[in-house]
Amino acid sequence: MDRLFSLDERLKMCASLVSENARLADVGTDHAYLPVWLMKNNIISYAIASDINEKPLESGKRTAEKYGAENIDFRLGSGLEPISSNDKITDAVIAGMGGEIIGEIILSSPLTKDKNLSLILQPMTKSEELISLLYENGFEIEAQKCVVSKGKCYTVMRVRYSGNRISVDEVFPYIGKLDLTDETNRLFLGAHIRHLENKSIGDSNLKPLVKKLKKMIL
Repeated sequence: MDRLFSLDERLKMCASLVSENARLADVGTDHAYLPVWLMKNNIISYAIASDINEKPLESGKRTAEKYGAENIDFRLGSGLEPISSNDKITDAVIAGMGGEIIGEIILSSPLTKDKNLSLILQPMTKSEELISLLYENGFEIEAQKCVVSKGKCYTVMRVRYSGNRISVDEVFPYIGKLDLTDETNRLFLGAHIRHLENKSIGDSNLKPLVKKLKKMIL
C-alpha cells in the first residue's frame, strides 16, 4: 500500500472543519482525496463520495483502492441528490465550485435544513453571493477561515441551518465571520476590495462600499 498523500492547503482547511467521527458527504469529490485522507487519519467513520460525472468517480475509486480506504460509497449524481436521510450524514463538504453553484445545491436539497447537519463550504468565486443567499434562507456561519493555496486566497466556512432569515448589511457578505486581525483573512478581504475597485470604475455606486471595506483593514 502506498504512503498516504498530503492534502493541499485548501482541502486541508476543509478537513479541519469536519467533525470527529463524522459521517461525511463529499459533493463533487473528484479524486476523492478528501474522504480518503479523512478516513485514513481516523477522523471520519463513513463517507459518501459523489460526483455528477463518471470519470471523477472512477478516479476516486482508484484513490480509495490505492490507499486501502474502506467505508466509502461512490455515488453518481448532481449535488446532494444521491444522498438520503437514511444515510445519516453529519457533515457535507461542498468545495471547489463557484459560490452560486454551491448555493443552488444547498437550496435544492431538503437535507440541508437538518439542524444537525454541518455544511463545510469552500467557494472558488462569489463567496459574497453565497453568504448573502445563506443568510436570506435561514443558514448561519458557525466558523470561517481563509487560506492561501497555490497562490490564491480562499475562504472556507462551516454553516448550519437555523431557520432564522437574517437581512445583512452590504458589508457582511464580504467579511462574514472572518477575524480581521488575521493576516490571511485580511488578504482575502483585500482581494474583494481590488475586485470592487475595478468594478467601481464603471459603477460609481460601489465606491462607498469600497471605502467601508478599506476602513476595516487599515
